Amino acid sequence: MNGRLLPNTTPLFRDAAGRDLHPWPFGVYAVEEDTSGLPPLTIAAVTTRATWDQSESRRFVRDLADSCEASSIMAPLTWYRILGAGAVGFIAWQGEMWAIPLSVIAPSLIAAQPNRATAMATAFACYAAASLPVLAVSKAYWPSSGVQAVFIWLAAAAILSSPWFLCWASRPALRPWTTGVAMALTAVPPLCIMGWASPLMAAGVLFPNTAWAGVAGILALPGLLLREHTRMNALFTVATASLVLNAQVVPIGTPDGWEGETTCIHRQPKADYLANFIVEERIQQTARSSRGRFLVFPEGTVARWTDATDAFWAETLSLSGKTLLIGASHPIPGSSRYNNSVVIIGEHARPSVHQRIPVPGGMWNPLSPHGFALNLLGAGTVDVGGERAAILICYEQLLTWPMLRSAMERPTMLIAISNEAWTSTTGVPRVQKACVRAWARLFGLTVISAINS
Repeated sequence: MNGRLLPNTTPLFRDAAGRDLHPWPFGVYAVEEDTSGLPPLTIAAVTTRATWDQSESRRFVRDLADSCEASSIMAPLTWYRILGAGAVGFIAWQGEMWAIPLSVIAPSLIAAQPNRATAMATAFACYAAASLPVLAVSKAYWPSSGVQAVFIWLAAAAILSSPWFLCWASRPALRPWTTGVAMALTAVPPLCIMGWASPLMAAGVLFPNTAWAGVAGILALPGLLLREHTRMNALFTVATASLVLNAQVVPIGTPDGWEGETTCIHRQPKADYLANFIVEERIQQTARSSRGRFLVFPEGTVARWTDATDAFWAETLSLSGKTLLIGASHPIPGSSRYNNSVVIIGEHARPSVHQRIPVPGGMWNPLSPHGFALNLLGAGTVDVGGERAAILICYEQLLTWPMLRSAMERPTMLIAISNEAWTSTTGVPRVQKACVRAWARLFGLTVISAINS
């Protein structure tokens, strides 16, 4: 056939005699009949039209309008999710235990975003709002550097947001699974070093005394909230289960003979050996006068535990029948680093328990040979006085990994020691207390707290 292809035209599939023609298998084109004076062709000429008919034009305009309308709706919805995640992060982590379950909403908001960049922005808004106390803590630790405090705050939020950027899925069917993976990544090494504001802590509020089943439930919940056909059933089931489980919670009494001591020790930045000696003498007087047999003292009660310190305390404890668990800095032999530890001396002396995760930047600095050591896989419990005690030292109370690591060893008690002397003007102590209560409720543990304020 003699003719030429015309772009953007559609064949009528009917020849000049009115007979139907089949469309070409390799695409839709039209052929214009040649009028250059050549002899008539022996095959049927295909009549064409150069433009779409009116019905096709109307359909195209309608589809385009629907697309524009959808885009105009999605744009504010994306921003609402970002702002909502920020509000959730701010409210959930103000130190009120009842508010922690709100954090479960944030993973659903992140996963529902239309692309990876907006998912990252939503996660960043949540963690930045939850991490606002970092500004005050950094300012207290480095008073002369406001810029450094802002940098640490933004960097922490960005690092915690990275799993959500990596795990976002374009396919809705995958999002419930990738959401659970992202939540888990923030709770295990290496991100667990700064894995605060974890929705997993909501398990202790919603599902008390359920241990690992409660953790699994929180991992699954955001994915169920993402799907329309499971959303209402999930909300109803969670609400019902939470009401039933919370109604069955019974306060757990403190074991006989155990006491957590509150101190008010304020040391100068420079070492003052006489002042330290006076502090330790006062602590010894408290130990001698107490009726408890197992006394827990806060983080940093003894500035530096050495062989001489051990001998100094041995005389106090001789024939007393008491056991002391004392927060102290413990030098590491052959190293310039320390362990932030709980030293256990007296009637039931045990090896020291070391903090797994010291405060990044302030206490633990991977670029410096000094400071405190990181012990991610260190022991999480100790057997003393007929109890298996899980020990969380200060910063660890805000995290997920130290408690979950301790829970693997089936503890019967939770010991939480901290030094609030330099964070008392921030909201961190309130958040610590809420987190400790949530963990204790989840695993059905009694709590012994020792705080230096």
